[in-house]
Amino acid sequence: MADDRIAKLSERFSRHQVGRKPTATRTRERRSLYLDGALLERVDQEHRALNHALYPKSVNKAVFLETLIEYGLEHLGELTPILAQPSDGE
Repeated sequence: MADDRIAKLSERFSRHQVGRKPTATRTRERRSLYLDGALLERVDQEHRALNHALYPKSVNKAVFLETLIEYGLEHLGELTPILAQPSDGE
């Protein structure tokens, strides 16, 4: 009888051993990146300018950045020489 009681009590500890599973698959993630402050300011300015040009429509910043990154990845061959140059961060 005592073993039954202990087994029942210990069940609650075995349910979420590796954490809860996500209820829905996420297509976006939040990650921390450290980027140049001047570059981020330029991104903000260009995003505002684009929204001004597209008025009354607008593009949120996440879509704006995703589009820029996707375009860069699709044209990586053209960007390789630029990326191969020494930068301030090295």
